[in-house]
Amino acid sequence: MKLLVKLIIILSGGNCLYAQSALSFSEATNMMMNKNIEVKINNKKIEASHYKIKAAQSMFYPQIKAFGVATYIDKEYRLNLNDKRDQLATLFQLHSPDILGNWDFTLQKKDMAFGGISMAWPIYTGGKIKSAVNISKINAEVAKVDKNNSEQSLISELANSYFKTKLAEEAVTVKENVLEVMNVHLSNSVKMERNGIIAGVEVLQAKVAVAEAERQLLASKKDLQLAKTALSATLEAEEEFTLTTPFFLKEDMSSLEEYKEKATANYPQIQKLKLVEEIAQQGINIEKAGHLPTVLLTGQQILASHNFPLVKNPLILGIMVTYDLFDGFGQKNKILAAKSEKETIEMTREKLQLDIKTYVEKLYNELKKSDEQIVSLNESIKLAEELVRIRKASFAEGISTSTDVIDAELNLSGKKIEQLKAYTDYDTNLAKLFEVCGMSSDYVQNAK
Repeated sequence: MKLLVKLIIILSGGNCLYAQSALSFSEATNMMMNKNIEVKINNKKIEASHYKIKAAQSMFYPQIKAFGVATYIDKEYRLNLNDKRDQLATLFQLHSPDILGNWDFTLQKKDMAFGGISMAWPIYTGGKIKSAVNISKINAEVAKVDKNNSEQSLISELANSYFKTKLAEEAVTVKENVLEVMNVHLSNSVKMERNGIIAGVEVLQAKVAVAEAERQLLASKKDLQLAKTALSATLEAEEEFTLTTPFFLKEDMSSLEEYKEKATANYPQIQKLKLVEEIAQQGINIEKAGHLPTVLLTGQQILASHNFPLVKNPLILGIMVTYDLFDGFGQKNKILAAKSEKETIEMTREKLQLDIKTYVEKLYNELKKSDEQIVSLNESIKLAEELVRIRKASFAEGISTSTDVIDAELNLSGKKIEQLKAYTDYDTNLAKLFEVCGMSSDYVQNAK
């Protein structure tokens, strides 16, 4: 019965493993980019920026509006000239002034209504409209940079989650091997004790080692589950995957100076600050345009009216020129403020460039350190494997103790875990370096 239960568990585990989807790093990147809400938000921002450009460009065209007005006043506006009429009648010796009619005129009745169309067309604004259009175009470029920055940051985040999960998987494999080896060692120890080759304390040491190996394996499995949960959150997917991309080292690394140059040229935040500088310059141009006149071509056509005074449905055309003669030095101070803002942005960009160079050097040195550790640990693992072989042979002959074998096995597994951590540090730091240099797409190609 127990054998049947074990067989069912093994088969179930095999089916679960088979059901898991294989996932390479490039596939994980595509999945993340298709599902991530931040990517979708940035796409919408780019879409909105294109419409804002068109909205700004509309200021070059005439603005035509329909209007309607209805008014009511509490009294009529009248012009009574009857006294002048009487004087004129007397002058001409008319027998009655009424012959000349009633000279009491209504200029405006209490109610009035009219409607039509109006037009305003800016034909000269000193460059304000052009600068506004330029700002909208630069903002569109800022939206693209934000999207690029977000995507590269997500790739670094994915690399961190992916390879830490890979580390946890490999660590579980190492711990499983350790437990298997300890069980074999315990079995051998029991046989040797029965044959009187070793003392009972050696068996006890082997049992303690098995218990410790089981404890560490359980801890590693919990770490693996936490890592998988973090990876699923990054991918925004609930299913579990079998990670197929191995740890890797980049062989054709460029020099430190080349990476510094790429970072100062391509780091998204530096690119964004350069664009913000251009926006600040356009802001200066707009404020300077305040010293120039604004010329508008205007027009108005009354299409229908009721009690409209003087002229029936007039057409009005004109040119309006406005020029600020004095505004309390407000325009001058606005220009100075805009220039100060631009200078602040320039200094912020220069400081960021220095900080980025320092950060690139730090990451580069970390990569070199991890690379050296991986190479060094290769030799250490070979020596540790040879030590395990010698200890096992000595123990079989009764020369070495059980503790010697256990220590040798733990030393070997420790070296393997240490190398896996060095690989993880290398691949995650490489992702950060490529992010800073604006080369995250190259990282995906290297990871495969």
